[in-house]
Amino acid sequence: MGLWDFLGKVFFKYYCGRLVWSNAFNGLEIFLFMAVILKADPSVSFANRQDFLNRVEPYSIAVDGIIREERTFRVPEGPYGNFDHHYGEGSGEARSSFMQLSIEIVQGRFIERFSRNGETLIKMYADHGDEDVCGCYWALSNAEKIIKNNNNGGIWEFIDLCDKLDTTAGSFSGGDAALRRKINWMFKPYHDARYNDRPNGIDANGLCDIIREVEGRINEYVEGGGGEVELEGKYDVIDIDNERNKRNGWTFVKEYNAASRKKMYSDGIGNFVSLVGTREGGRNTFSVIKKTDWDPYFCLPDIFRRCNEAEGSIIPKCNYWGGSLKNGGSPKMTGSGLNFRKLEDTINESIEYMRRKH
Repeated sequence: MGLWDFLGKVFFKYYCGRLVWSNAFNGLEIFLFMAVILKADPSVSFANRQDFLNRVEPYSIAVDGIIREERTFRVPEGPYGNFDHHYGEGSGEARSSFMQLSIEIVQGRFIERFSRNGETLIKMYADHGDEDVCGCYWALSNAEKIIKNNNNGGIWEFIDLCDKLDTTAGSFSGGDAALRRKINWMFKPYHDARYNDRPNGIDANGLCDIIREVEGRINEYVEGGGGEVELEGKYDVIDIDNERNKRNGWTFVKEYNAASRKKMYSDGIGNFVSLVGTREGGRNTFSVIKKTDWDPYFCLPDIFRRCNEAEGSIIPKCNYWGGSLKNGGSPKMTGSGLNFRKLEDTINESIEYMRRKH
């Protein structure tokens, strides 16, 4: 290879991915080219493992629930991977996708498996851009920082607190207060998009922009910089049939910012359904949150099933009410067409049915 061909390859790889230095080859510095291609799109979903394997190319990874009804899996031949904590587990049994990937990276063989001829090229698939997805993208794009700083308490304190917040849907009350403010700053691009009533939701380009902006902020924090955002939570109770909701052990609320849940939990609210935002045409984005696994009546799979039936024909294959046993929400592409009264009735009917069943 001539000099100009080599420099051209370096230029191409630098702007298409990550240029990572390694000292691990007989004491000599060599190039390891690492690129992460972000495939974030709310209109994409995979029905199961086989659907994912059939539709994507090798060297692909799915994260945080984009493959329906599939737990974490690894397919060395390919390779392919899925890192998830939504399906088949309660909150305590599974780590966040971000934590799973971070551990995978430091345990070894992961980067090697996803490398060819000294080049690592990973395609990461997601259908949203929340804190867990952003963390996964940062971990993949900055694997060398995780490996080289494996004994850096600051990085792992950050990953650990993100894990606890994600797997408890924000109900974890511990953790260093200053770090929580820093995390609030790191994920502010996602929070701004989520709570600022974007009229048509967030499209694929918007998701990718958010995830990359958050990655930059995490890198600022890792390098000793970054900012803080105060945890000033605000919410309102939506009082339509609040007495019936109380009898059934849940609250209907409007969330305003990333600290709303912290405020709700401190006020004694456990299970809740929140209005996150309203889109053009009056369609709404809702979240459904179950604080603990010790409540058999607030059954999210049954709630999601009933909500999908109530929505009717607007629910295509990849646009549906869904999530884990602990949290989920309305269709990502379109939002929900259910009005507040219909949504309340649907949820209360589910809870009352589950109570009779038990």
